[in-house]
Amino acid sequence: MAGCWDERLYKNSSVVSLTGFEGEIGKLTAYYAYPEATTTEMKTVIITGEGVSPRDVRQDAELKVEQTLDLSVLATILISEKTAEHDIYKFWDGYFRDAHSPVTSKLAIVQGDLKPFFEVSEDKQSTAGDFYDRFITSLEDNSMVIPYTLQTASSVIFENAQDLALPYFKMGEEKNPKAEGIALFSGRSFTGKTLSIDEAVLLNILNNSLGFATRISYLYEDSPLTVRLNKLKRKFEISENKIDIPLKLEFILSEFPDDNLDDTNTRLELEKFLEDEIEKDMKEVIKKLQEAKCDAIGIGRQVRAFHPKWFNEDWGEHFSTLDISPKVDVEIVKTGILE
Repeated sequence: MAGCWDERLYKNSSVVSLTGFEGEIGKLTAYYAYPEATTTEMKTVIITGEGVSPRDVRQDAELKVEQTLDLSVLATILISEKTAEHDIYKFWDGYFRDAHSPVTSKLAIVQGDLKPFFEVSEDKQSTAGDFYDRFITSLEDNSMVIPYTLQTASSVIFENAQDLALPYFKMGEEKNPKAEGIALFSGRSFTGKTLSIDEAVLLNILNNSLGFATRISYLYEDSPLTVRLNKLKRKFEISENKIDIPLKLEFILSEFPDDNLDDTNTRLELEKFLEDEIEKDMKEVIKKLQEAKCDAIGIGRQVRAFHPKWFNEDWGEHFSTLDISPKVDVEIVKTGILE
């Protein structure tokens, strides 16, 4: 029989949907955002806590509210880029030790001070955490960031065969948060290096972590060209110090005013152009990953699973020395309603 012995009523708690950390262990600041209803409106309240650890700052914040902070519906965790340069798991550990804490919260790294990212949520109709949750989900749907939650991100940093790449936000000129790209991690620490949104889309293709829509845009002979990925086939060809990544990409044409694709030669030229440009840009992405010692593609998983004798426990260092070559094969399978 179900009972109410363990019930926790919303009216007795301040239900936090968004939290964030800046500083470092020993001198840490945290922000908590929760909704509060008045007779005329629903507003977002922001509470600040200070202390030596994530649990300590939460206790300090609870001294400033009339009700206990409840993180059971926490939607998003924001972390300052300077804070993320330290061992990031130290800021997550407490969530796994509390049975009421969700492990499906979204994660993001932010540029500069955290407070403006919380203040912008005060004018939103939804709760602060839900605003960022939907923001990150939309980026995932468009293959602009790799989908990670608190649980999956923590699994990756303990695995030692793949590295994190988390959404990277900055405050825009209009005082609205803007997705600037993705933050690259090596082990448990942010490297200070990032990829742009366009580069992040290519990383999602290399990582085979595609969302609902994956679009790539170029200029082809001064004409705009945008294609949407219809199908992807990817594999790894692994030898001791060389990794080839053959990619078969089937595209749907989304934008190309020049048309004339009923001509076989024009179509072949366009496919060759896309192959060359995408392969060149992917090589640049891989170069940046190797400079950051960030295996966000997950090559280490493949090596450890199928070629364990070549797997190095210090995988980040070993990954940065590999010869990694993407091999792109493009086919345009749909051209639009006019042809």
